[in-house]
Amino acid sequence: MGTFVSSTAHLRRHADLAGATASGICLVHCLLTPLVISLFPDVIPYLPGDARIHRALAVGIVLLGAVAFVPGYRIHRRKSLLVLIGAGISLILTVAWTAEAMSRTTELALSIPGSLMLVTAHLLNRSFCRQCKTCTNSVACHSTSLS
Repeated sequence: MGTFVSSTAHLRRHADLAGATASGICLVHCLLTPLVISLFPDVIPYLPGDARIHRALAVGIVLLGAVAFVPGYRIHRRKSLLVLIGAGISLILTVAWTAEAMSRTTELALSIPGSLMLVTAHLLNRSFCRQCKTCTNSVACHSTSLS
């Protein structure tokens, strides 16, 4: 039983790191793609710019993020993190489904904060788990205050 609980805690820590990494890659993509296009316009035909690709990537990031976020949230139940990840997911999905109707500036103004919110939520979720003295030994966290 102890091995299962420690394996679960180990998986939970790495899952949030994977979620933060995926969201960080999304952020880097949002920041670098316009720069690459402006510096190297000949590369445009080789970039996957189809809306379906962006939607699939957004859904993948959201699903990975949700799967990674839920175990830590179920222990800590920090409502502020739930609001943060919800807002980040909303922004990312809004951009993925409406980017064709908005300017590049608006797209960046929504996707960059959305990615930052997701990265922040995952890292905070992970840090709350690391601060918790009972996360590796118990199903419920008793050493951090609920908020």
